[in-house]
Amino acid sequence: MKIVTLSKEEFDNFSINHKYNSYYQSPEYGNFKKITEGYEVSYLGFIDDDKNLVGASMFLYKELFWKYKYAYAPRGMLLDYDDKELVISVTNELRRLLKQQKFIFIKIDPPIIASERDNEGNIVNFNNTINNVLNVFKNNGYEHLGFNLYDESLLPRWNVIAKLNTDARITFNNFDSKVKERISYANSMAITVYEDDTVDIDRFYSFLRKSNIRKSKKYFECMKDIFYPSRKIKIFYAFIDTNKYTMNANRLYSQEEEKNNALSNIISSGDNVKYNISKAVNDKINSDKYLTAYKRDVVESTKLLKKFPEGIICGCSLCIEEATGATVLINYEDAEYNKYHVNALLNYEMMKYFGKKNLKYLNLGSITGNFNPNSKFYKALLSKIGFNSTIIEYIGEFDMIISKFMYKIYKRKIKKEK
Repeated sequence: MKIVTLSKEEFDNFSINHKYNSYYQSPEYGNFKKITEGYEVSYLGFIDDDKNLVGASMFLYKELFWKYKYAYAPRGMLLDYDDKELVISVTNELRRLLKQQKFIFIKIDPPIIASERDNEGNIVNFNNTINNVLNVFKNNGYEHLGFNLYDESLLPRWNVIAKLNTDARITFNNFDSKVKERISYANSMAITVYEDDTVDIDRFYSFLRKSNIRKSKKYFECMKDIFYPSRKIKIFYAFIDTNKYTMNANRLYSQEEEKNNALSNIISSGDNVKYNISKAVNDKINSDKYLTAYKRDVVESTKLLKKFPEGIICGCSLCIEEATGATVLINYEDAEYNKYHVNALLNYEMMKYFGKKNLKYLNLGSITGNFNPNSKFYKALLSKIGFNSTIIEYIGEFDMIISKFMYKIYKRKIKKEK
């Protein structure tokens, strides 16, 4: 086993075809972390005895204390982890090389799937090789962060992945019934989704500030500078056409009012021979509920039209396109309009957009491993499930310890700082 330094182009050519490819293992992401967080970036390749490039990784690294450093391979390393001898060889060579350069440890979080789960968190597919991988790591000096449920790791361990299709009808038909209802309702409220192909950060950030986001405007400007030249960064907006919303609301109210009056006439007739009065009563009860809701929409749409005659943005999403899929980094709906199910429509329209590009998946974002309906995290879960999606649980984060003594000192310092 030999470790070599790769150029950005050499690394990119290898990573883009690897099964663990993601934007986290890309030169753009490395450059982004260098500018925003002060990391240095290195691209290493692993050459076997037959001179084949059998693995690679982008490493971010920085100094911790006393000129000692640590390295991080986000969603890396790009290896075949089922090949025990390969993992051991790479580990030994990295440890030998980096020990000379005063590295304390390397952090990795490879996207090895531990389990796939349904919307309730039940395991539907378990990776039977996961214990073998864990044992190889354990026996070769890796410390596992554990199967954490929340945001203890640098990158999320729990993600919701939706399958894409080139046919929008198939995409929609595969959704859960509740998701279909939300999307249909959003459409009836004259909400549309469009891409901002200029990636205007001024506009994006001015809207996003309503969410109390912690990231600065410069953070997103840097992201655009790095990912826009390759057209990998995408911004989508959900927009309410207030004029159409008002017309739709009045139309739906008028239609329901007509239906409601007809039911009232049937019930008043008392003619059980000609009509099914019992059914008419039940239908009237449901119609009353719809009529109340539509009346509320008429009032609200009229107010919105007066306030925003040109329409209003009610939600936005920021994504990064990858080789075979895309990842949603931000999906925000204005709380004032969340009853219109803006996020559901955003997700659907993004799935249509990336599906037409023949991509295979859309990562709808991270969740926690807490599936309790009473949990404060449950609302975030509900906004992402039901889109022909699967909850993916990754194996988690590991520290490959290079210096045991310095690693103990590092852990003590971290504990004191907390």
